[in-house]
Amino acid sequence: MNRRKFLGQALSLAGAGAMGLPSAGWATSTASPGGRVLVIVFMRGGWDGLNVVVPHGDDTYYSLRPTLAIRPPSDGSATSALDLDGFFGFHPSMSALRDMYQSGQVAVMPAVQYADASTSHFTGQDIIETAVTTAGSTGWLARHLMQLSGDVTSKALSLSDQVPLSLAGLPRPVSAFPDLGSLYLASSQSDRTMLANVINQSYGATPPAGHPYAAALNGIGTSLLGELTSLQAVGQMTPENGAAYPNTNFGRQMRQAAALVKGKTELQLITLNLGGWDTHSGQGGGQADGRMSQLLAGFSNSVNAFFTDLGGDASRVTLLAMSEFGRTAAENGSGGTDHGNASTWMAIGPTVNGGIHLGNGWPGLQPSQLRDGRALAHTIDFRAIYANVLTRCLGATNLSAVLPGYGGGMVDVVV
Repeated sequence: MNRRKFLGQALSLAGAGAMGLPSAGWATSTASPGGRVLVIVFMRGGWDGLNVVVPHGDDTYYSLRPTLAIRPPSDGSATSALDLDGFFGFHPSMSALRDMYQSGQVAVMPAVQYADASTSHFTGQDIIETAVTTAGSTGWLARHLMQLSGDVTSKALSLSDQVPLSLAGLPRPVSAFPDLGSLYLASSQSDRTMLANVINQSYGATPPAGHPYAAALNGIGTSLLGELTSLQAVGQMTPENGAAYPNTNFGRQMRQAAALVKGKTELQLITLNLGGWDTHSGQGGGQADGRMSQLLAGFSNSVNAFFTDLGGDASRVTLLAMSEFGRTAAENGSGGTDHGNASTWMAIGPTVNGGIHLGNGWPGLQPSQLRDGRALAHTIDFRAIYANVLTRCLGATNLSAVLPGYGGGMVDVVV
């Protein structure tokens, strides 16, 4: 192993420790029944909610999208929407999720956003992840963890390149790993043994007195190898119950998320990202080879496999899919859609209140009904969803501390 590679890998693991590599509980927990778990999937880029959950009962939808509109279920073709309630339907690539909807395991919210919403990806994502409409530096999930006692960093993990803003602001940040199966300091056993000896020698001595970070760094160093071994084992767990994940990065991460739920019972929160939704051009309609069709098929099939894999553990898990904004009601001249306003969110799992949740009703697609004449208006404030999952999934009792400035109640999507 060359010196550059060694330094890069060692520094990346040191960074993982600095980012809050969970302590002893990670290495010692067993697969005994745990508590409720909230899994967040952020659709980064602003997914087109109108083609995720198709309002086929609104004729205006078809006049606004002459080439991108998903045909109504009555067409009976492979590119037709999968009917949900006679008015809405899933995109045709989402048959696996439609099966879950029909069994009452999907709560669909077709018009979620907040007042005077930003159309900037960066500002919009910041607002959704901090849950304050002026944005901030502390995430809503981090504020929830701050209300708990003990080592809260072992209660959350992000399957991503870095800790998301939703989990930022803790005194000791939680861990972020894009792939639990690649947490090796070296490729060969001899190199791993050599590095283990180096780490054990480096952290075996008593930390110097008076140094503000010495004890914490020593604790991270001495537990590093055991924790890595524990996470590697979780990442390599075999799917159960015949679950078949797509051979994609997101499919792998959802498989590892299921393993974390089953193997790390102290976890309350897992976050993931699924990007590629900024479809200004070449979005595609209902055709299977379209850009959005392929993204939605991967999402739908991965989520279905995730809950299949969980088996009996599925009853304590809720998955929340969200995005920073939707797309324009009308298609553009490049075969795509531009930054819009309200979008579709979903809560998925055996304990959701399945069906369509519209808040104050369907906002409509007529020019006078659209925000600024171009994008879907919202009927559910996203914080009403947060209030619900915080209370029902995570047992939060001090919502004002987690959602400062919000007092608009909640939408009952999780029971």
